[in-house]
Amino acid sequence: MFLSKTKTTAKGTANLVTEFQAVILAGRANSNGGLDGITDDGNAAKTEHTIPKAVLPVAGKPMIHYQLAWLEAARVQDVLVFCPAGSKNEIQAQLQKYAGSSDALKIKCLPTNAGAGTADALRQYHEEIKTDFIVMSCDVITDLPAHHLIDLHRIHGPAVTTLMYDGSPFDPASSKRGDEYSQHTCIDMEKGRLVHVDDPDTMRFQPLMLRKFPRVRMHSNLRDSHIYIFKRWVLDLVVMDETITSIRKKQDGLLRRLLRCQWSDTSLLKLQTDFANSNISASPDPFEEALLLSTTNSRAATLPKLEPSSPNTGGALDLAARESVVESSKREALMPKEVVCATVICKDAFCARANTVAAYAEINRQRAQAARAAQSVTNDIKPKQSQIGPDSIIESDQIGERCSVKKSIIGKHCTVGKNVKIANSVVMDHVIIEDGVKLDRCILSVNAKVLESCNLKDCEVAPNWTVAKGTVGVSQRLGPDWLQ
Repeated sequence: MFLSKTKTTAKGTANLVTEFQAVILAGRANSNGGLDGITDDGNAAKTEHTIPKAVLPVAGKPMIHYQLAWLEAARVQDVLVFCPAGSKNEIQAQLQKYAGSSDALKIKCLPTNAGAGTADALRQYHEEIKTDFIVMSCDVITDLPAHHLIDLHRIHGPAVTTLMYDGSPFDPASSKRGDEYSQHTCIDMEKGRLVHVDDPDTMRFQPLMLRKFPRVRMHSNLRDSHIYIFKRWVLDLVVMDETITSIRKKQDGLLRRLLRCQWSDTSLLKLQTDFANSNISASPDPFEEALLLSTTNSRAATLPKLEPSSPNTGGALDLAARESVVESSKREALMPKEVVCATVICKDAFCARANTVAAYAEINRQRAQAARAAQSVTNDIKPKQSQIGPDSIIESDQIGERCSVKKSIIGKHCTVGKNVKIANSVVMDHVIIEDGVKLDRCILSVNAKVLESCNLKDCEVAPNWTVAKGTVGVSQRLGPDWLQ
């Protein structure tokens, strides 16, 4: 953080200037093995979700509150939230709820164009971002201290700093089924450099890459947390090159281009040429600009001297030449001389993405257990002759007799009948569960209704959906036809 004269203190006026800005990507749930089964219902158009992914509950809190708390702990003040236009009102309500309990964050919610990729969204609002910036997905939850990443970025100044985590405990089947989340990650462990990321079936090693990085370790269990810290010039690259539509997309992704510039002189030269030929206004740090004009700076010696004004020109030509050299020097200062992609592997802290149903359920269980261990959540609900496990979170008081709740979360305003058994499940707000129901490893979305004597295992129930009486289901998605 730095100081500027805007806030009154004991010795004068000073205020914290934003060193980093943050962008939270609160987009739609992925429809390919993602959370669409618990965020959509039959009345929702495919382009909009009944429940935005960002407000799905995790251990009793909206998912986006975890990213806001992480950024607040990192002393990041300026936060931009990019979301679909149709989800803005619901997300805005949760942002206001968080802001009401904290005055440390300045949060702005911005709707993105329909179908826009993550890089497209950054391009759309690039004028809002003035500094190095943090980009994170709304589904990542971690208690890794933010300074582990930020200090690395400050000291070494890489183009991008990424965070990786072991994804196997949260979705063990992902590496076996070969979906979009399974990947092979190559890291130069000695230098802490992220070298290459690709699908197992298409993994190829270029000779130039192996010459530059002869010793890399390939990991099959690591997942990208979707937390990145970028240098500000990377956003200029996104603005210049409109073929970059996504940060992580395999073919035209921003990360892939930066990785290639680490070892390919041709790619780095093209990057530098694009900057040299761009029309982007160079605007470096004001201290850097002052240094350029300093008489003690070696670069200032190349500036043309201002001669006394003549009657004909008034010194305008000399001044224009000087300004031209200054602008060229500023652009040269912005141009990347080298591209470095750093990475941190999260080992001794919690980190995961709730981007699949299996991961979402497991994260809920682990976060609920951590919340109870920290005694930040207590269960005052003690129904007669019912058993409530110590690792469960119950936020409703309408729990029937002779119920059993173990390793589960029950949201607000729910009604649970008699003789109900719930284990390893997530029950969202306003859900009705009638007598004699058995739930094991299930997720019930908002306003769902499970009629009496149902027996469900490993099932997802869509919002506003009613499960018929006596239904027996195993590994099913219960909802509108297009969800099944």
